[in-house]
Amino acid sequence: MPDHQEISVLDVRFLNISMDQALALLENTITSGRKEAVSFINADCLNISVRDREYRELLNSQSIVLPDGAGIGIACRLMGEKMVANLNGTDLLPPLCELSRGKGYKIFLLGAAEGVGQRMKANLEATYPGLEIVGEQHGYFNHETDTDKVIDSINTLEPNIVLVAFGAPRQEKWIRQHIEKMNANLLLGVGGLFDFYSGDKKRAPLWMRNSGLEWVYRLYLEPGRLWRRYIIGNPMFMYRTLRWIRKQKR
Repeated sequence: MPDHQEISVLDVRFLNISMDQALALLENTITSGRKEAVSFINADCLNISVRDREYRELLNSQSIVLPDGAGIGIACRLMGEKMVANLNGTDLLPPLCELSRGKGYKIFLLGAAEGVGQRMKANLEATYPGLEIVGEQHGYFNHETDTDKVIDSINTLEPNIVLVAFGAPRQEKWIRQHIEKMNANLLLGVGGLFDFYSGDKKRAPLWMRNSGLEWVYRLYLEPGRLWRRYIIGNPMFMYRTLRWIRKQKR
C-alpha cells in the first residue's frame, strides 16, 4: 500500500498505521470489490519466519500485514522508529464488528476447536445486535479431503469477511493456497482470537495490555503451552533483531 508507511523487521515488511487507518483500509478493500489476505505478525511469527522461508515470502507478498504486540514495538524503537499502534486481531475485532454491523458486511468464522466458533458467534451477536455472522466451521476438518467442500459452503453464505483461526503460519499458508477459490473480500489470519471471544480464555487486564505485558498474563495462564514461545522466543527475537539491525547498518 504505497500511501502508508512500511517498516521492515527481520526482513518482513508491515504497515505502520493507526487503528482508524487499518479499518479504513479494510473497508476500502470491501467497497472496491478487491480480495486481500490480512496477516498479523508478532515476535513469535517473526521467529518462525527466520526459519520458514515460504512463510516469510508469503508475508512480503501481501499488501496488508499488521504489527501485533510489544515485541514489534520494541524492535521499532531499537531501529529509531515508532510503532503507531498495536494492531492485534483481538483489539481490531470490536471496531471491525461495529463497522460490519453499520455497513451490513457479513462475517464467517473458520477455525478453532469444535464448539468454539458457535460460542464466539453467540457472544458477538449478543454484543453487537444486528451483526451478521453467517456461519462457522471448526478447524479440525480433514484439510486434505474436505477443504473444497468447506470453501463451497462458505461461498454459499456470501460473507465479506472470513476470520481464519488455524494458528500461524498454517492459517496464512491455507489462505494463500485457497484465496482465489473464495468469494470473500477479506481473509484474516487471526490465530487464537476465537478462544478469547468465545469466553474460553481470559484476556489480560487492560493495564497489562497497555503496558505491553499481555504475554506475561498468557504465560501465567498457560505455562506448559507457552513457555517456549515466551521464555526462549522473546530473548531470541531481541537477539535476532539486534543482529539484523547491525547488519543493516553495515
